[in-house]
Order: sequence, then structure tokens, then C-alpha cells
Amino acid sequence: MAIILPKQVGTEEGKLLFQRAEEVKDFDKSKEIVKFLKGTLEYYGGMGLAAPQIGISKRVFALNIRPTEKYPHLPKIGFKAYFNPKILTISSDSDKDSEGCLSIFYGTLYGLVKRPNKLKVKYLNIEGEEQVEEIIHPLQSRIILHEKDHLDGKIFLQRIEKDDFSKLYWNEKLDIKKMVNLN
Repeated sequence: MAIILPKQVGTEEGKLLFQRAEEVKDFDKSKEIVKFLKGTLEYYGGMGLAAPQIGISKRVFALNIRPTEKYPHLPKIGFKAYFNPKILTISSDSDKDSEGCLSIFYGTLYGLVKRPNKLKVKYLNIEGEEQVEEIIHPLQSRIILHEKDHLDGKIFLQRIEKDDFSKLYWNEKLDIKKMVNLN
């Protein structure tokens, strides 16, 4: 399994997280990026990961969403990659929910972020074929927007409203040793 340690905000490697990623043009080479995204997501148990988070400035992110024992209500989407995504529409209905990020203290810091509950996204699949998808599940919409932000050089902390910064919290139950030890 190909695993890359997520780049961290506040480090030299993490500077890439604040830059707009480049369009994907070579889909054969980009299939390797997808292998790294999948391996890293599976290792860390995340639901979404963008190429800049693993040190690659390309406009591609992946989701890995499925029901779990802890979250049985999640949609069964599985692993899916989005190349050069464009958000076409977003719903006016939104909610605030907790977000974390593997590139911010290895996913141990969380904050409330307001995001639209539904959206329409246009993207290319792994074969380079154009797709348009209506996203109606609020969590899937949140993850897509979070990962799309990474492609535009933004992190979730930049989306937190001023009054919600005092509500940031740590998930102290995560095993940081696993996060940084790939052996």
C-alpha cells in the first residue's frame, strides 16, 4: 500500500497547502496520485484527502465514505477520485458542523464550519471522462467542499466564523504515534 504522511500546516512542506493546485492534464501519471491518496486515506481512516496534502500540486482529491459502526448513517459511496472539480451550484440551506484535517495536527484539531448541504459538481473521473454529480447528502457535500478548498489553497480554519474560534477542540483519543509512524 502506498502511504504518504500528510503535509502539515506550519512546516516547510505545508506551504503547498496555501497555493492553488495545477490542473490535471496527464491522466496516466495521475493514476499514481490516486494510489497514494487511497493508501493514505485507508491508513489514516480519513474520509477525504487532496493531492496538495501529500505534497503534490495537482487538482485531484479522493473520498472514501462508507457506513461504519460509529457512523452507520453514512452513505455507501466507497472510494472515488475527482479530477479538476468545479462546483456548479450550492444549496442555500446549510449547517455548521465539526471539521478536522489530516494536515492540521494530523486530524486532532476540530472546529465548526458552515457549509451548504447540497451541491452540483462537475469533474473528470480517473479515465478523464467528464462527470456531473448532484450531491444530496450533507456530509458528502461538506467533504467535497473541504477537499476542493485544499485545491484552491485554503484550509478549514480559514472558513471558521470569528465567533466559533473559541469552540475549537482537540480529539485527544487519536493515536498520534500511529499518525507519524508509517512502519
